[in-house]
Order: sequence, then C-alpha cells, then structure tokens
Amino acid sequence: MAETDKPRKPIQQKILRIAMRIAILALLITSMVGTFTMLRIKMLAKNGLLKQTEMALTETSLQRSMYAESELKKFSGDITHFASYIHDLYLHPENYRPHPVLVPSAENGGIYALQRTLVSKDYKVSDFKDELYLLGNLEQVYSPVIKASNETIVSIYVGTEKGFMVAYDASSDTAVPEEGETECYYNYFDATWYKLAKEKGKVCFTDVYEDSFKRGLMISCAAPFYDASDKFAGVVCMDILISDLYKTTVAMDNESQIKAFIVDRKGNLISANTDNKNKIDINDIDESIRSKFYEKENGVSLSSNGVYYAYALIESAGWEFILSVPREVVLEPVQSMSRSVFSAMIMFALILVVIIVIVSMRIRMFSLTITHPLEALVKDVKVISEGNLDRRARVFENDEIGDVASGVNAMSLALKKYIADLTAATAEKERIGAELSVATHIQSSMLPIIFPPFPERDEIDIYASMTPAKEVGGDFYDFFMVDERHIAIVVADVSGKGVPAALFMVIGKTLIKDHTVPGVDPAEVFMTVNNLLCESNGEDLFITAFLGVLDMVTGEFRYVNAGHEPPYIFHDGKYTMHKIPSAFVLAGMENMKYKSGIITLEPGDKIFQYTDGVTEATDANNKLYGEDRLNVTLNNIGDKYVKDVVDEVKIDIDQFVGDAPQFDDITMLCLAFKKRMEI
Repeated sequence: MAETDKPRKPIQQKILRIAMRIAILALLITSMVGTFTMLRIKMLAKNGLLKQTEMALTETSLQRSMYAESELKKFSGDITHFASYIHDLYLHPENYRPHPVLVPSAENGGIYALQRTLVSKDYKVSDFKDELYLLGNLEQVYSPVIKASNETIVSIYVGTEKGFMVAYDASSDTAVPEEGETECYYNYFDATWYKLAKEKGKVCFTDVYEDSFKRGLMISCAAPFYDASDKFAGVVCMDILISDLYKTTVAMDNESQIKAFIVDRKGNLISANTDNKNKIDINDIDESIRSKFYEKENGVSLSSNGVYYAYALIESAGWEFILSVPREVVLEPVQSMSRSVFSAMIMFALILVVIIVIVSMRIRMFSLTITHPLEALVKDVKVISEGNLDRRARVFENDEIGDVASGVNAMSLALKKYIADLTAATAEKERIGAELSVATHIQSSMLPIIFPPFPERDEIDIYASMTPAKEVGGDFYDFFMVDERHIAIVVADVSGKGVPAALFMVIGKTLIKDHTVPGVDPAEVFMTVNNLLCESNGEDLFITAFLGVLDMVTGEFRYVNAGHEPPYIFHDGKYTMHKIPSAFVLAGMENMKYKSGIITLEPGDKIFQYTDGVTEATDANNKLYGEDRLNVTLNNIGDKYVKDVVDEVKIDIDQFVGDAPQFDDITMLCLAFKKRMEI
C-alpha cells in the first residue's frame, strides 16, 4: 500500500489517544514506582539505620571506654608519682627526717593514719627500722591525694621486699594485734597486687572485686619501686572504690532497650545491674562474639538472636566495655516510615488521576488549535517543494508551528541564495582554472627541455628540471651560449602565484638572457635588469636569481647572486656548499648595486644550483628537507652524470615528503665542466 493510501487518522484523535495511553501508563508506572520506591526506601532506610546504629554503638563504646581509661590513668599517674617519690627517698635519705610508723590501734579507727604490718613473726622491726621510718615520710604525699579523691581512694600502702608494709587508711580498728602480740602480721608476698606489679615491672590494675566492708566495687592499682641501686625494693598500691566510675561508664538512658556491662581480664562479666529480671548472662552470648571480648578487640557484631554488641578495650585495666541493643529496636523507625510512605503514595496516585483528567480535557482543546496551521503549512511547503522559492509559508501564531513556518521561509531564502552563490562560484572556479592552465603553459613553454642541449660541445654537460606545485609559481631555469667559449646558467624564483608570476618570470628570464652578452660582467647584467623590472612592477613582485658564466677555456666561473640559495660545488670527489655573499632581490628597489664573484673550476668539477622548493620541501609532520639532508644526499650520489644527480636528489625529496602535498616549485640544475676548450 502506498504511503498516501493509508487510512487517514486526524491529529486530534491521535492526540486524544496518546493522552489516554499516557494516563493509563502513568497510573501503572505510579503504582509500580510507588511500590518500588516504598520497598527501596524501606531497604535503604533499614541499611542506613543499621549502619548508623553500628557507627553510633562503636562511637559510644569507644567514648565510654575512653572516659573510663582517662579516669583510670589519673590513678595510674598518682601511683607512678608515689613510686618515684619512694625511689627518691632511697636515693637521698639525707634529705628526709625519719617518721615513726606505729602498730595499728583501735584508737585510730575511722581516722586516716600511717601504720605498719609485718609479713610474719620471722621479721623484726629492729632489722629495718631506719628504712621503715624513712618510708614514714609517705604520709605527706598520701594525705592530699586521698582528700582530693573524695574518699574514692580508700587505702594506700607499700609492701617491701624486706618484709614490712606501711599502710595509710582509716581502718586501724579492724587490724589490731592479736592478744599477746605486739605486731600485726599479713603475708602480702602472695597477694595478687604484689605479685602482679612485681612480675610486670610497671603500673597495673587488679581485677574488680567487692569491698569487704560492703562499700561497693573495688580495684587495686599497683606499681613497683626501686632502691638507690635500681634494684626491686617493693610495691606501692592503692585500693580504689570504683562504683561511681562504673555506674558513670555503663549507665544508659534507656536501660530497658540498651544494656551496658564490662568483662574483666579473666572473662568475667561485671554488671552494675543487680535486678535479676534484667540481669545479663554472658553464656547467652554467641561464643564467636564472646571470644572477641576475651581477645580485647574493638568493634560491633550481630548475634544469632538479633542483638548488636559493641565492644571497646579499656587498656589500663584490661577490661572490655560492651553495649547491647536488640535489632528490632533499631528497625522500629523504618516500619513507621514505611507506613507513612505507603499512605503518601496512595494520595499521590489519586492526585495524579485528577491531574490526568484535567490535562486530557486541555489537550483536546489544544489539538483544535494545531490542525489548521499544520494543514496550511503542508500546502505552502508543497508549493515551495515544486520549485516556487518565492512562495512564503504563512505564520499564524508565535509558537513551535510558527517557528517551523519561519524556518521553512528561511530555508527557501537560503536555498535561493545558495543556488545563486553556487552558480557564481562555479563560474569563478572555471575562470581560475583557465588562468592556472594558461600560467602553467607559459611557465613550461619558456624552459629549455631538450637534453643534452649542446651535443656538439664535449667540454660541458648540463641537465635541469622543474617540478611545478599545484598552484603555478614562478621558478625558472635557463642556460645559453654567450659566445663560443662562454656558457651562462640561470636559476631563479619569482614571488607570487598564477598568471602574474608566470608573466613576470617571462619578463625576467628574457631580460637576463638579452643583457648577458660577451664582455659584460654578471653584476652589471643584474643592475640593468633590476632597474628595468622596477619600472614595470605593478604587482610588487620580485625575483631571487643566480647567474653564472663559465669560461670553458680557463675554467673561470664568474657569478652574481640576488637573494638566491648558494650553489654546491663538486670538487675532489665531494660536494661543498659555496657560501657567497647575497645581494638584494631583483625588482625590489631601483639602483641596487651587485657584486660578482669568481670560482676557478677544474675539469671534473660540477655546479649544482636549486631553488628554495628543494630545502623547504615539507613532510606530513611539517619537518623541512633542509640543507643538511641535501648535502648528505649529494655526497652519497658522488661523481655521476648530471642527469643522475638531479634525478636522485628528486627521488630522495619524494621519499622524504611522502604523501604530503607540494606547496612550491622544485627546480634544480647541474652543470659539469668536463674539460678545457682548446683554442
């Protein structure tokens, strides 16, 4: 069926059908997008909440552990200070007065006092009285520390290797000598705090324990001290009431949902919560997570029963601080948000239905305003397409259809102008082509092309070539007999392109040949030719030229150079550039002076002259052929026939240039002086 035979479907019906399809599709897409969005938001919110929860739990556990660490470091700082002070006592006993240390007495009950205790009955005070009374100076450093701690530190004591202990506390009434004894005895050598500090050789904390006086949780902080010879002398220790610190560390705002506890060095769970209802059993936690507690790691893990555990090391005491929160508590906001999103999607779908109905009605009205301008535009375009470029499409409204009509009008005007311009450009191209053809013919017809040109003369051999560029330039060469014993060669390059350059080349070539006569110096020839060219140089052209006259009897080569490239001389088996002074170009300025030069050639010598099209030949990378490569090429050619010299240089230029276009004429001439002329 042809395209025009298809059933006609009015645009108005098409628009209404499209509107209904869009409405139905919009409802389907809205439902799908709503469902997908709700599920996607729920998933993203779930993942985000879980990730944020892990980060928050990690941060909270680290903050709580760092707080506990900072508090414990205060105590370790104090105990380090005490150990340093005791060491100084041993180092400089002369700086301290002896202070008696008495046996515990019931009279001192409830009062902080310094008191002594021996390890066993095998030890006598008289054996270490001086050292005992020296350590009596500790009261002056113990007292301010205990007062500043607000009774957090309940006791500070020193146990020496010599078997006596000096304690500072308020419990003298609980440790008085037994009946019939004058001393109190306590074997602290087996005590945990003594053995731990002695073994580690640094500040250390014991595990948490319940105070025997029911004051709460306790921990001991101990450090070794050394005598004047840096030998281990004993341990200084303090008992610290840490119930307040523990409660501050593990207390949570919502303990029904978030729980906190501490695991000590031995893996025992220490909890401040004594309520059996909420009491934590560490054996209920997955073994893989418990192992991380025991290995003192930092991190967050989810247990098999859906509980998050965040744990962080309290390094000073070797404890692990732990937070736990059920997963369903974390995800409760996600469920609430999902319900809200679902309600919002239903409301959005209802609003969309109302909008679609209203838009459909507006589309029906709008379609009526489109069909008439379109029908008129179709008629106008049909007339223009039949070739009536003067017809203009009618513009009814300033809208897209009006823009199309304006575009059609602009297109017809542009097409009309393009046809006119194309006609003119075609004519101009034909004119330029004819001009270039004439210039090419002029250039080629003026150059001697028969070789050898003087077959009867065995004193010389000569060969030349000129390869024109795409645009005709003004290169030329010439050679002619001046008289029976003199031959002249000319190589020149005219500035400019086309017919003007070709005609100027003809004039220059003719003038140089006409004025090169016997007895006239080449410099005088160029002075005359220069003035003649300046008189009729309306195009402001100029010529670079080289003229040389060879005396075949003597081998004298007299030459003149007007801004041209220097020649290469072949002598003694090698080519060498003959660097000569260069005068001003021809036709550049009147009354210019030129000076001749002289070279004496020997039989077998050659002269190679060329234009700048040789050295300025360019490859695809804009690299020039250059004088250095020309010199190498000529010397590689060596002593060959003049035609071989010119041809092989041209071959090397072509290989260098490759596929790059030629922008200038390439002209070369080679003259060989074979033998002297006999008179």
